[in-house]
Amino acid sequence: MRQTPQREGILRVLLDSDRPLTVEEIWERMPDRRSGLPTIYRNLERFVQEGWAESILGADQVMRFVRCNSRHHHHHLQCERCGRMAEVDACGLDASLAEMERISGFHITRHQLMLFGLCPSCRAEKDR
Repeated sequence: MRQTPQREGILRVLLDSDRPLTVEEIWERMPDRRSGLPTIYRNLERFVQEGWAESILGADQVMRFVRCNSRHHHHHLQCERCGRMAEVDACGLDASLAEMERISGFHITRHQLMLFGLCPSCRAEKDR
C-alpha cells in the first residue's frame, strides 16, 4: 500500500489514542484535516483488511476503530468506565470453537471477542 500523508495521519491518530475512535473523532484529531470523511472510511476499511486496525461495534451501535499492534489473531479488553482499550495477544478458544463446529455443523472461519471490565487505573479509583 502506498504511503500517503492522509494514511500516515489516520494511523498516527489511532496510535496516539488508547480508546477506539469513530471516523468523525479520527477526522477531528487529524492535524491538517485535508482528508474528507469518505477518504478516512476507505482507508480504515483497507487498514482493517491489512490487519493494521480493527473495527469494533460499540454498545451504542457506533463503529469505532482501534490500531492493532499484532498482525495475527488477538482480542481486546475495554474499560467500562473510561473506555481505555488493551490488546491481548491471546485467544484460548480453540477447544470451544471446535465444539461449536461439531454441534452446529458450521465451519467457523473467524470470530471476534470483546471483553469488558475495569482497567487498573479505574480499579484503583474505585478501591479508594
